[in-house]
This record gives sequence, C-alpha cells and structure tokens, in this order.
Amino acid sequence: MTFHNDFPALKSSTYFNTAYVGLMSQKLFDFRSKFEKNYLLNADQYKIGAYDRLDKTHTRIARFINSQKEQTFFVSNFSVGIRFVLDSLNKGSNVLYLKDDYPSLVDAVEERDFNHFSLIIEEHLEEKIEHALSQNFFNVLIISIVQFTHGLKIDFDFLAYLKEKYPKLLIIGDATQHIGNDLFDFNSSPFDAIVCSGYKWLLAGFGNGFIALSDQFFEETRLSREDFRQKVFSGHFNILGAASLVYALDYLEAHDFEKLVKKNKVLSQKLRKELLKIGWISEYHKRKPQSSIVSIATEEGVLKQLEDQGVRVSYRGKYLRFSMHFYNSNEEIEKLTGLIRQLIKV
Repeated sequence: MTFHNDFPALKSSTYFNTAYVGLMSQKLFDFRSKFEKNYLLNADQYKIGAYDRLDKTHTRIARFINSQKEQTFFVSNFSVGIRFVLDSLNKGSNVLYLKDDYPSLVDAVEERDFNHFSLIIEEHLEEKIEHALSQNFFNVLIISIVQFTHGLKIDFDFLAYLKEKYPKLLIIGDATQHIGNDLFDFNSSPFDAIVCSGYKWLLAGFGNGFIALSDQFFEETRLSREDFRQKVFSGHFNILGAASLVYALDYLEAHDFEKLVKKNKVLSQKLRKELLKIGWISEYHKRKPQSSIVSIATEEGVLKQLEDQGVRVSYRGKYLRFSMHFYNSNEEIEKLTGLIRQLIKV
C-alpha cells in the first residue's frame, strides 16, 4: 500500500526525517480544519465538549499502549510531561541518567533537587548502567527508549532484569522515538513511567502527548492518582492537540498498525544493509535490538548535499540521522544510497 496521496509532503521531497517531525496527513489536516470550525461557530461549547471527551481521550491512548486508563494522562508535549513526572519524585532522590540523552530530558533532571549521577552513552551501555547500579543505591533510572542522535535502543530484557534485581528502582522512559514506529505494551514493559510526544512517529501534529504511570510509581511516590490528575489539568489543555492525537491513533489502527510496524522494520533493515555494503554506518547498528533510526558518523556538510537533492534528514550530535516510517519505500532507499555512493564515490 502506498501512502503518497495521504501525505502531500512526500510529493516534494524524499523524507527520511520523521524522528524530527512526523508528516501531517491530508486527512488529519481536513479533520483539524473542521474541528476548529466548531470553535469558530460554537465558542464555549468547544471547550465544554473537550472536557466531556477527556475520559474517552485517555481511554483511547490507554488502549493503544495497553496502560491503565486512570493512570494515563494527556499532556501537550514530552517536555511538559516529564516535568510533571519528575516533580512527583522526592527531593534528594538518587537519579541515574545519560548526560548526552535528549536535551529536554537532561534539563528536566538537572533543574531539580536530586542527587544527580550521569553516564556517557557508550557502545556497552547496558553494562555501564548495571555497573553504576551495583556501586550505589538509586531511586530512579531515567532513559530514552531510543536515543535521538544515533538510534540506540535500550534492551527491554535488560531493564526487566534490573527491575527484578532492584525491585524498588523506578524506571522512567522517554518514549517519543519509540511509540508509533514499534509495538509497545506499557503494562508488560519494565517502565514505571513513560512520556511521549505525538508529533513524531504518531503523526498527530503538534501540541499533544501523554504520560502513563505504573502502580509502583504511585506506591513509591505516595502520590494519589487524583492529585496527579489535578496537577496535569490545572488550567486548560490543548483541545485541538488532544483531538488530533485521538484521530492519529485511529488512523494507525485503521491501517493495521501491526503491519505498518513490520513494514517499518523491513525498510530500516534494508537501509542498514545498504549502508553496511558501502561501509558507512554507525557501530550502534551492529547490536540488537534496533530502532527505526539509522545513523552514520560523518561531517555535517553531507546534510546540505543531500538536501540539495531533495532528501530531508537531520544532523544530530556527530551523526547524520535517517528515520524511516511506513510511508517510505524501497525506491526511496535506493535513491538515497545511490546519492550517498556518488558523494563518497563508491
């Protein structure tokens, strides 16, 4: 199935930049335009209706990630959501995190009155984390499920092992670069809290995201679900963003999300194999598990050369980052690798 008619931006570029911004579909644009007309014509009913639907919004999110509805909360974005989560932790908590993780996550940690312990992302990341946990007592481990620079994906089996070894440890995850390009079951995952923005892989546009929390999170923080809800919904929320997120989740499920995930994995693996043939791929892509981000360590000037050929990618850290989604194709990968061969004259 081709999606080029659903996503107009694909007609003007070869888009490998979903990890930066997911595309807006024509159908979502039409939905948002019609939805906002309700505000134009009905004023206060627009807001009243949004609060009436909030319970259904949480039910829809919870169904998509298999979390408990009463412990799932709509937020406007990851940066707001992670601060709600961290503000629930005790001051002076011992917190382990990655110094070169997503900047908004790092800032949120370092802004708060915790005992901060940081690691540098390395090839043997899980071993470094386990060593750190064996040397000190930690209340919390905070980590992105997928690293935004090179695409390293943390091993869920390893995190489950940590939960078994350190049962009081809370594991908090940034899920923005994971949910939407892979299946995710919160209740069976090793995470006690995840926060996710919807404008990337979920293709929900700007102004939406969500938090999901475990029973253990509430037990360790001694915070009630109602208190947390009051904190999140103090003041109005992004009504258009919430409706867009629900629409986007419905879109993914209507197109058989499980099949979309399989297609995504096939495309990502194809690009890895092609780049490996060229000898131009990050060492992180020789490990398992893998994400939908494929990166190469190279000079930033290559970005401009690809952009000149209509290829949209990002440069993050020292990596040129490609991010595949289900609307990409084998033909686009062949075009990309052909251009790369020309650039490096392979």
